[in-house]
Amino acid sequence: MQIREEVRDDLIKIINDVANDRLDKNFLAPLCERLNVVQVKYTLDIVGNGMNHRVGRPVIGEKPYQGEFVLYDSGERTGVTFEHAYNYRENLTVNASVAFRAGIKEESLDREFIGFLMDFIFLMESRKNMSSLLDYAENSDGQTGIPNLGYLAKKYNVISERLSPEALTVIRTNIQTFKHINDMAGARAGNDAIIQYAQKLQSFVDEDECACRLGGDNFVLFVKNEHEAVLLERLKCVLITNLRTAPGKKFELAAWIGLSKLMPGENKPFLERLNDCSTACDIGKSRLKKSVVVYDSALEEVVSHNREIIAMFRPAVRNHEFHPFFQSKVDMRTGRIIGFETLCRWIHEGSLICPDQFIPVLDRSSLIPELDIAIFEETCAAIRQWKGMGLNPPRISTNFSKKDLFVPGIEDRILEIIDDYGLDTGDLEVEITETVKDTEYERLISFVRNLRSHGLHISIDDFGTGYSSLSLIHNIDADVIKIDKSFVTLLPEDERSKILIESIVSIAKRLKMDVIAEGVENEEQCRTLMELGCISAQGYYFSKPVDFDAATKLIEEQEDK
Repeated sequence: MQIREEVRDDLIKIINDVANDRLDKNFLAPLCERLNVVQVKYTLDIVGNGMNHRVGRPVIGEKPYQGEFVLYDSGERTGVTFEHAYNYRENLTVNASVAFRAGIKEESLDREFIGFLMDFIFLMESRKNMSSLLDYAENSDGQTGIPNLGYLAKKYNVISERLSPEALTVIRTNIQTFKHINDMAGARAGNDAIIQYAQKLQSFVDEDECACRLGGDNFVLFVKNEHEAVLLERLKCVLITNLRTAPGKKFELAAWIGLSKLMPGENKPFLERLNDCSTACDIGKSRLKKSVVVYDSALEEVVSHNREIIAMFRPAVRNHEFHPFFQSKVDMRTGRIIGFETLCRWIHEGSLICPDQFIPVLDRSSLIPELDIAIFEETCAAIRQWKGMGLNPPRISTNFSKKDLFVPGIEDRILEIIDDYGLDTGDLEVEITETVKDTEYERLISFVRNLRSHGLHISIDDFGTGYSSLSLIHNIDADVIKIDKSFVTLLPEDERSKILIESIVSIAKRLKMDVIAEGVENEEQCRTLMELGCISAQGYYFSKPVDFDAATKLIEEQEDK
């Protein structure tokens, strides 16, 4: 086999281009023209389970394989054609084909060189495809096959330079009730649904737009502003059908959606816009319960405030800025104080920060357990100080959130603090909210039993507002039931509230539990409650929450009587 010098030069150039990753799509043209080759192509034979599980077709390069691969085609009529099969791997055969210009005689061709040429082209194309596959892996989501965030970010930068950033809307989506598919049809159906949903999202965007999977059931898109309304309409309901483990079932998936839009002349880096639309999506889902939320200046102020609160929180705990304020619990027959409930107040640099400005923020940030422990410790310090002054304060209750239930070792920590301050467990009462979810119920029962076994009193707060009030008092051996203020507010006019309160009092007495009515604000409510058998209450009618000094005076005045 002899190779002409000019052909040899073409082969060397191709090898060099491959080595330096400079191979373009027309790399075969000069060589084919010299050899009178008018077409080079190959097809794939896949045996068994060779299909890509993400898209149902083999993936070669950046897109799923659709048929044959044409590497070179001059458009001329073909003549003599040589074919050869390469066993690429166990279940894949590559069928290569080289066609010469019509009129070329077969006997004039060097078969050995043609075999070498086909091997050479196969090797070079394999190298080229390997590079494409690596690009595909780098830029694609492993499960769904659609672009990943890295690819979308690069494409956004390219398109925004061409169209301008304010011409594009960046969108973050989170599928609503996706867990429903897993619950109904299993995890495999959930995986298939994510793949189908992702492919539909990709079909919703134009060539100069993009959709990508962020992870889980979260996706990010950017679209031209004029396409935004159409896309949002499509995202209202994405139909998922023909899942392998749920044949015949249809699932209509809606989404929580956050939007980042820019004013004319405004510009933000892509990652900042991604953060903005993600924040809007999360707030829409967790707080506003709105399907579509646009990140704007008002939302930015809320986010800035929330971040400031979170940043200030732990230093404030260390600096003892969170103070227990004490609201009296009163025997309505005598006016005598029978206890206090501690309520949290944040005093920062001499100014009071209202609870509704920080409690919800800390709650969403999972910092409430730290706040509850801080207030509990401050309360124990106050009790010890009163005892050090020779006073005998009534039992004081502190609130613990349902999120505290899942803090490892929370019961041991509570008991440890009581011991550190030299107090008796009978000095304190733990208030727990009744409004727990079914999944939290067993843990709540365990929490109560553990604390009561050490002598702590337990009160059930907001009674009557939970999912199963009677079941709760049946399973939890509490000491006190606190009737929620929503019942008290309607007194004395509302007959239904009277009946419910009277029933609660009757049941509690039979179970040897005390009852306290919350939110009493006037004399009529006080009188009606006593007529219904409830003798203990708290509320602004008796006393607003007061600081340590004011509470000290209340204790001293009562002991002087």
